[in-house]
Amino acid sequence: MARPFDPRVDAAITEAARALLVEQGFARMSMDAVAARAGVGKPALYRRFSGKPELVATVIADFLPPLDAPDLGDTHAELRRAAVDGFPVDGAAYVGLIGGLIAEQERHPELIEAFRVNLLLPRRAIGQTLIERGQRRGDIRRDIEAEAALDLFSGPFLARVFAGADTGGRWRSRAFETWWRIVRERKTP
Repeated sequence: MARPFDPRVDAAITEAARALLVEQGFARMSMDAVAARAGVGKPALYRRFSGKPELVATVIADFLPPLDAPDLGDTHAELRRAAVDGFPVDGAAYVGLIGGLIAEQERHPELIEAFRVNLLLPRRAIGQTLIERGQRRGDIRRDIEAEAALDLFSGPFLARVFAGADTGGRWRSRAFETWWRIVRERKTP
């Protein structure tokens, strides 16, 4: 029976990788350097990660709070929870890391692919599931595609990060309520 991984080693590895990714970028960051900075051997690193793309996807995932799609029976509450709590606390650092992935995509397409497959697309699927559930309930307009409704919320977050504007909890709450007024189904009395 295999021993469980030591969470302190896991944390040291991901912190070392995050620091090196910020300092050097994906292309210059090496697994040797991550192991050295984390104070672990390469076998410990490769037992946890198959390579740099998987490690970097994990580092980026650490910036994001968990996201799930529990059925609370209330579309507004479900979507508000995902929208307000689902974005990274430090939007600029997160978008900076994503920008590094985009910058490297020609030389290292496996990196952006790992990010998309392991992180971005599953999170988008959760958001889309919540929106589609709301459409089935009759709470969200059906004339707006679920994917388009999702993009209507995530786009302003990115725009504000690029502008250097606040993306904290109060802004997210206000932005969500504005988005909700746009996408909600108007009930006739």
